[in-house]
Amino acid sequence: MKVRTAVQIGIASMLLAAGLVSTPPAASVADATPTLPVPGHRLAWSDEFDGARLDTGSWFYREGEKAICSNSPDNVSVSDGSLRIALEREDRNGKPYTCGGVISKRTFGYGYYEVRAKLWGDAGFHSAFWTTGLSDYVPDTPQYKGPNNRVNEIDGFEVDSHDPDVFSHVSHWFVPQHIGNPGGIYRGPDSSDGYHTYGFEWTPTEVRFFIDGQLTRVLPKPGPHGLQNVWLTTLGFTAPVDETNLPGETAWDYFRYYAPVQPDADQSAGTVVVDNGGPGYSESGTWTDDITDGHHQVFGFQGKDVRRTDDPAAAADWRPQLPAKQSYEVFVWNPNFLRTGQKSARYTVRHDGGQTPVVVNQDGAGQQWVSLGAYQMTPGRGQGVRVTPDPAAAGTLRADAVKFVPAVVVDNDHTGYSEQGTWQSSSTVTGWRAQDTRWSGDPAASARWTPTLPRRTTYDVYAWIPDGRRDNETIVGVTSSGYSETGVWAASSIPGWDGTATRTSNDTRATAQWQPDLPITGRYEVSAWVPNDAISTTAARYTVEHQGGQNSVELSQTTGGKQWISLGTYDFAAGTAGRVTVANAAGRGYLRTNAVRFVRVGGDQSTPPAYTVRHAGGVSTVEPDLSLGVDRWVKLGNFGFDAGSKGSVELNHGAGIARADAVKFLPAPARDQLPSAPDAVVADVTPVASNGDQILQVRWRPTGAIGYHVYLDENRVTWQPVHANSFRMYELLAGQTHRVTVTSVDRAGNESAPSAPFVVHVPSDQVRPAAPAAVTAEATNGGAVLYWPQSTEVDLHGYHVYVDGRRITDVPTGNPADAQSRGLGFPVSGLTNNVAHTLAVTVVDQSGNESKPATATVTPKPMAIVGIDDEGYTETGTWTGSSVAGWQGAPTRTSNTATATADWRPTLEASGEYDVYAWVPNHSNSTTAARYTVTHATGSAATTLDQTTGGTRWILLGRYTFTAGTAGHITLTNAAGTGWLRTSAVKFVPA
Repeated sequence: MKVRTAVQIGIASMLLAAGLVSTPPAASVADATPTLPVPGHRLAWSDEFDGARLDTGSWFYREGEKAICSNSPDNVSVSDGSLRIALEREDRNGKPYTCGGVISKRTFGYGYYEVRAKLWGDAGFHSAFWTTGLSDYVPDTPQYKGPNNRVNEIDGFEVDSHDPDVFSHVSHWFVPQHIGNPGGIYRGPDSSDGYHTYGFEWTPTEVRFFIDGQLTRVLPKPGPHGLQNVWLTTLGFTAPVDETNLPGETAWDYFRYYAPVQPDADQSAGTVVVDNGGPGYSESGTWTDDITDGHHQVFGFQGKDVRRTDDPAAAADWRPQLPAKQSYEVFVWNPNFLRTGQKSARYTVRHDGGQTPVVVNQDGAGQQWVSLGAYQMTPGRGQGVRVTPDPAAAGTLRADAVKFVPAVVVDNDHTGYSEQGTWQSSSTVTGWRAQDTRWSGDPAASARWTPTLPRRTTYDVYAWIPDGRRDNETIVGVTSSGYSETGVWAASSIPGWDGTATRTSNDTRATAQWQPDLPITGRYEVSAWVPNDAISTTAARYTVEHQGGQNSVELSQTTGGKQWISLGTYDFAAGTAGRVTVANAAGRGYLRTNAVRFVRVGGDQSTPPAYTVRHAGGVSTVEPDLSLGVDRWVKLGNFGFDAGSKGSVELNHGAGIARADAVKFLPAPARDQLPSAPDAVVADVTPVASNGDQILQVRWRPTGAIGYHVYLDENRVTWQPVHANSFRMYELLAGQTHRVTVTSVDRAGNESAPSAPFVVHVPSDQVRPAAPAAVTAEATNGGAVLYWPQSTEVDLHGYHVYVDGRRITDVPTGNPADAQSRGLGFPVSGLTNNVAHTLAVTVVDQSGNESKPATATVTPKPMAIVGIDDEGYTETGTWTGSSVAGWQGAPTRTSNTATATADWRPTLEASGEYDVYAWVPNHSNSTTAARYTVTHATGSAATTLDQTTGGTRWILLGRYTFTAGTAGHITLTNAAGTGWLRTSAVKFVPA
C-alpha cells in the first residue's frame, strides 16, 4: 500500500504556483518530494489519487464529444491509489465509444510538471498529459465562464495506443494566432507495459521533456506565460479500434506540480517600479498598445498593458522617484513571447557615473526580469532608463516596466573585488548577467568582495555560484565545427542529446568523426550519445584516438541507447589532436551519429565552496546550499554590517577548482508579521461597445506590502504580485457576476488573508458585432470555399454561413482564438454548377448577437481537383509527409531526392479547354525551381516556380486543351536538383 499525502498548501501553494515563494513548504511536502530530473523546484501541489473518488473540488470532468468518443464523467474513477479513465464500446451522443478525462481547477505557471501513468496499448485511443487554459470558447470545458486564458498549450506527451512507445512532445500557442512549436516524436518505453514517469519543465526560455527521468526533447521557444490548467485525458481517437480487450482503462498514479524556487535577491521593500502608463514613464515617436485582433496579447509585469513600436526613431523612458542616494540594481521586464521581438533593444542606464548601454534580445530573453546591472543613483537628477530600437535589427520594440532594487553588487571586475594567488578568466562558464567568471586551481588562491554599503543595517548576502561544468566538458555535435563525415549521410528525425539533431547512413563504408578543441591537457572520460532505432546497426565501432594510442568500443544502436555511454577514460593534450571515429562494423543496418562528450576527470570541485563573511557581529563561515542548483544567486545568510567598506566576503580555495563571480548585498526588510489584508477594495466593469470587450478595474488602499494578488471568484488572476494599487483585466464575459478579493504579499512570499469580497456585475451585451470586413468565394466542383478575415470582436463566438439566404451552420463555426484558421477556408457543398449563388457570412458573439451579413457571389464549375490523398495522385522516389499546410490546410508531401517526381492525373468529364492551377506550398528550405509539366491534348508545357516564396495559393500554369478521361496530367520535378520539393493539390477548371 502506498503512503502519500495529497498536498494542498492553501495560500502558500498559490504563491509557489507563480514561483514566488523562496522558503520551503511544510515538512509533509518535502517528505513527498522524490528526486527530480531538474533542480531548483519544490513540490507546490499534488493529487496522489489515494481516496475513494475524484476530488471534484480540485478537478473538472472533461465532457463533450471529441473525435470518435463521448467524454463521460461515468468513465472517471479513483481506486487502488490511481485515477482511472475507462474506455468502452458504448453508443452515446452520436459517438460509438465513451472515454474521459479530468481538468484541474487550479492553474499553474512556470515549473516542473509530472505524472506517473500506465496507458492503453490496443489500437484506437489517444492519451495525453498537457496544459492549456479554460475558456467558454472550449467546448470540452464544463460550464466555464470567465476570462479566456487559453493562450498556450504544452503537451507533456501525446500517445496513440497503436504505437504505445511513440511519444509526441509539442508546444503551441494561440495568441495572437495559432503558432505551432512542434518538437517531433520520441521512441521510448512501451507506455502500456506498466507505470512510467513523464514530466516537463516550463521556463521563460524553453520547455524540457522527460520520460523516466531521461531528457527526451528540448523546445527552445515556450510561448506565452499564462496561468494554465492541467489536463489528463484519454480519447477514442483513431479508427479502426481494437475492441478485443474492451472495456479498458488508463491509470494515473499521481499528478505533481513543482514550483521554481526563486531567490529573493531581486525583491526589496525599497524597490521602485515604473510601469508603462504610470508616473515616471514617457515616450517619444509612435507607440501603440500591443493589441492584435482587438485582444491585449502580451503579458507584461503587472498585466497585459504593454506598449509597442516599429518606429526607428521611437524611445521610451523610465524615471523613478528614488528614496535615497545609493546603489540600485536595475531590471527591465521583457514582455516578449512572440517571434517578432526586437533582436537588439538598446537600453541606456543613466546613473551617477554617466551612461551605460546594455543590449537585450527581446526575442530570446523570455518573459522575465532581465538585469541591466547595478549603479549608483541620486534622487532628483532625472536618472533612469531609456530604450530605443536598433535600426539595423529586425523586430518590434516593446516597453513595459523597469524596477530599481536597492542593492550593492560587487562583480569580479568591479571596485571592491580582489584576488590572491593565480586566477584565470573563463568565458565559457558565465555568471551574473552572463558575464565572464574567474577560476583558480591554485591551493593558495582566494578571492574577496568588499562592498561600500550606504548605511548600517542588516543585509541579505548572496553569491552567484557559476555552473563550472562547461569549463570541464566539451561536447561535439553533428552541427559542430569539429564534426565531419565520409560517405553518404542524411538527416534523421530521431532526437539526440538534449533534443539535438542526429544523422544516419546506410552506406556501409561511411564514417563520422568528432574532433574536440580541448582547453586543458588532462585525463578525460569520453562518452557517446547513442541514438536507438530497430533498423540501426548492431555494431557501431567507436574508435578513440588519444595520447597513448587508440581504443575501440562496439555498441549496438538498436537498443540500450538514448543516453550517454562511456567509451573509456584517456589522456589528451590540449587542442585538437584527439578524436573519435565511428564506423559500421556489422556492415548492415543504419549507422547513426549525434554527439560525443569529453569530461575532464577531477576538473571541478566536488564539494560546495566555503565563504567567510566578515560583518559587524564577527566572522561567519558559510557553506551555501546548492540543492536548488547552480548558475543562480545562492543566499549565504543575513548579517549586520556597518556603513562603508568594513565588511567583506571571502572565498578560499578548496579541493578542485575555485570559481569567483559576483556577491550581492540587499538591505533586509522587517519580517515581524504577515502583511495585513488590503481594505477599501472596489471594482467596476467598463463595456467597450466597439468590440464587445468588458474591462474589469480593481482598486484598493495600499498596505505597505511589496505587492498584491487579485482573485476572481477565489481563482488568482495575477501571475506575480502587482506593485501598484490597481489592476486591470480584459475579456470578461457579459452578464456574469464575480466576487473580487485582494491579498498582500511580503518579500518572503508570505501572503495575507484575503480582503472582504467586492461583488461586481458584468453588464449584458446587446450590441451586434461588426460584419466581416470582406468575404471572398473560390469556386469548386458543385461547391465553393469561403474566406474572410478574423473578426476583432473580443467576445467572438463564431460565424454563421448562409447560401442563397438559407443558413447552413447549426452552431457558429470557426476558432475564435485562432485568426489563422480563417485563412484555411470554409468549404460549401451542394451547389449547382454553372449557376451563380450568393453566399453570406455573419459574426456571432458570446451573447448571441449576430452581425449584418457580408456577401460574395460564386459560380461553381465542373472542375477536377486532385489532392495528395486522391486516386489520381502518384509519386516516384522517396517522399514523406510534411507539416507545411496545403490547400484548405490539408497535409502536403515533400522530398529531397533530386530524382523524385509527383504526378496528378484527373478524370475529366468533357473534352475542351481548361485553366490549370497548382496550389504551391512555401517553405524556406524548398526548391527554387519546381518544374510543373502539363501534358495536354497537343503536347506538353512546363512552368518553373520558386517554392520558397510567392506561393501558399493557387498559381495558374496556363490554359490547355484536354480530351475527356485521364490522358491529361501534371508532372512535378525538381529542376534545381537541391532543396525540398513539395506537393499539395492541382485543379483543372473548364474555360
